[in-house]
Amino acid sequence: MSRKPIVIGISGPSGSGKSTLADNLAKTLPNAVVVNADKYYKKELPKIVSPLDGEEYPDWNHPTSIDADGMCAELDALRARDDLDFIIADGAFIFCIDAVRERLDYKIFVWAEIETRIYRRICRNITLKRQTPEFIGGYYLACVRYREAEYSVPSQKWADVIVNNERNFGDMPEKLTQTLLSMREK
Repeated sequence: MSRKPIVIGISGPSGSGKSTLADNLAKTLPNAVVVNADKYYKKELPKIVSPLDGEEYPDWNHPTSIDADGMCAELDALRARDDLDFIIADGAFIFCIDAVRERLDYKIFVWAEIETRIYRRICRNITLKRQTPEFIGGYYLACVRYREAEYSVPSQKWADVIVNNERNFGDMPEKLTQTLLSMREK
């Protein structure tokens, strides 16, 4: 008799280390796959009027910016497979999307202080998105920080565990691996 894969959700604010933890767990857990919410951004994003400058911006940091139906369809399709033991869903506000959150068997919230997260976001976006430090910092100040405070940070209330990644994860990935493996054995 095959068992359905365990679906793990990893959420937290931008730059906290969600994707790093997801990738780490995917390497240590058997038959694991990662589903990143970033691949489900809608082409037509909602807008945010910045409380800082009153300007309108595309809003990558609102739960409705994600195609929840598409992400849920992928999670359901993966969960129907018998060759997977773990599915890891990664995204800054996946806990805020009821349909996604309801599919998660175990929820991990990753935290780091704001200065650390901004530094990581700047380094990542310069390298991966070829954005300037001015653009990254300006968009963060005008938009991201407000949506993090509104959605991402409060979503930790749904977490089964909160992981601090201020400097590094320490031995937390190993502890999480053991917890998840023991869940799989039940």
